[in-house]
Amino acid sequence: MEHSGSLYTDLSVYYDGFCHEVDYAAQAEFAERAFACFGHSEGRACMDLACGTGQLLAQMGARGFTLSGLDNSAEMLAATAVRCPDAELVLCDLASFSFTSRFDVITCFLYSLHYSHPVAAIRETLIRAYQALKPGGVIMFDLVDCQGITPHNDVITRLEQDGAHFTFQSGWRYSGEGEELALHVSICRDDVNDTQRWTDRHVMTATTIADVNKLMEAAGFEVTILERDFTALRQWDEQSFNVVMVGQKALADEEL
Repeated sequence: MEHSGSLYTDLSVYYDGFCHEVDYAAQAEFAERAFACFGHSEGRACMDLACGTGQLLAQMGARGFTLSGLDNSAEMLAATAVRCPDAELVLCDLASFSFTSRFDVITCFLYSLHYSHPVAAIRETLIRAYQALKPGGVIMFDLVDCQGITPHNDVITRLEQDGAHFTFQSGWRYSGEGEELALHVSICRDDVNDTQRWTDRHVMTATTIADVNKLMEAAGFEVTILERDFTALRQWDEQSFNVVMVGQKALADEEL
């Protein structure tokens, strides 16, 4: 049987299985180290943008951060509420949240900033993130430069769950021009009685490291670009196409 539509809504109960190879503990350790290095605010309030089922939030909570999460999927947030019952959760798009001087650190990993589409939405997300940070706070997110996207780079994950075999496949498609980056996702569920397949296409934003750097600076951030290596804080070598962007809000920038 073939299905199409919102995969993450229809199959949110299996999302953790699809992401079982993601090392959220390493991401949280990286975020804590980067915050200690670049952050100069005095608290430990964390907002995770596109928080999914709350796996990163749970890891940040274990490190003493107070938690807030944002996602545009009610099903994902319901799972986060179970995993992180003390977290403040917000249902909205990345470019729509509104806080003032609330957070010490904002995270957005798994390339989720690209879900802000088009580039104007990324600009708005960064502006809102700047407003939401305390002076001295930091935002960090991973980014892929569209110039480095090549065909046939799909990621395939397999797992056994609830008596069925799942195959999850995802990959970016980019035409080489314009702002649209497509994430193609497919899921196959096999059991002894049936085979089911789901397909979905997510519109994301194609952009470059240089252009996002300019957007961050225009929003007010002091920017540091690191290699996307969650085992270390390494300066970007200006050769790779996968990076972690770190933006610091100035200590002197007090909200009036």
